[in-house]
Amino acid sequence: MVKVRYPRLYRGIQFAVVLTLIVIMLGAWTRLRDAGLGCPDWPTCYGHLTVPSTPESLARAEALYPGSVVEPAKAWPETIHRYFASSIGLVILLLAAYCWRRREEDAMPWRHALALLVLVCVQGAFGALTVTEKLYPPVVTAHLLLGFSTLTGLFWLLLRVRGAFPPTGDRGASRLGSWVGIAIALLVCQIALGGWTASNYAATVCTKLPICQTGWQQAWSPAEAFKLFHNDDQSYEFAPHLGPAEKITIHATHRIGAIAITALFIGLIVLLIRRTHATRYRFFALLLGAGLFVQISLGIVNVVAGLPLWNAVAHNVWAAILLQLLVALAYAIHREKRLGGYS
Repeated sequence: MVKVRYPRLYRGIQFAVVLTLIVIMLGAWTRLRDAGLGCPDWPTCYGHLTVPSTPESLARAEALYPGSVVEPAKAWPETIHRYFASSIGLVILLLAAYCWRRREEDAMPWRHALALLVLVCVQGAFGALTVTEKLYPPVVTAHLLLGFSTLTGLFWLLLRVRGAFPPTGDRGASRLGSWVGIAIALLVCQIALGGWTASNYAATVCTKLPICQTGWQQAWSPAEAFKLFHNDDQSYEFAPHLGPAEKITIHATHRIGAIAITALFIGLIVLLIRRTHATRYRFFALLLGAGLFVQISLGIVNVVAGLPLWNAVAHNVWAAILLQLLVALAYAIHREKRLGGYS
């Protein structure tokens, strides 16, 4: 059993990791409830700290935003998400302050903690832009990726403070770093495609497996489907700037990415089984296989059941968990190479 050198810091990072995963879940819930503009302003909601509900607060909201109607079913998910997201910023600020105060101590990861503080501030800025830019898809997708980056940075910090995965002397494992790096990069691209699919309201346009219904090739329109800049100052809720062909292109690209990820994961699992001897890496292979099966199953249910909310949220959260599994494997291989003396 590895003894944790800074147990108080370790517990704080554990809490931050769990909290960030909850915020990712709440973000998916808000997006899939079409509640991203449930509050038209930021950081308040119709000028209030919570959703207006009394006659006086509703009158004030109407005066501030003429023509807008307060919809509690949309405003509350957005408000709850904001409060949880703000709490992450506070927790990371406290972690960074703790590390900075003790930065002279050996192996205190204060630079890592400060980088996370900068990252979460950027994430907060993109959260504000998501509202002020009226769900502009590049901003929404970047906001999603920054959330996943925050989780990954916290999880890597957790592994560092824990001193996880001491070297096993498995030379075969140390040679798989490039494969794991490619898997992480491809999975991040697939997560970005998932965010682009959701932010452009293309999640339900393909109703057949494995790619899309008949005729999707004729609808192929990548230039417009992945266009980053639009001149119109409009709301992008429900993607009025895209037609059916562009949405089909986006969704089909996400499906093709899923097939590529599946092939790469299977290849990585085979390599872990055939080229390593430590039990740890066989266990990673088992976890990757199980995780891939769950994610594929959630994706299939999204299609055949018409994107049920609970399942779509789980699909999003499970992608974050799969990414952390690959990050843990990458960290184990990094330690194997660095402390085991392998190149």
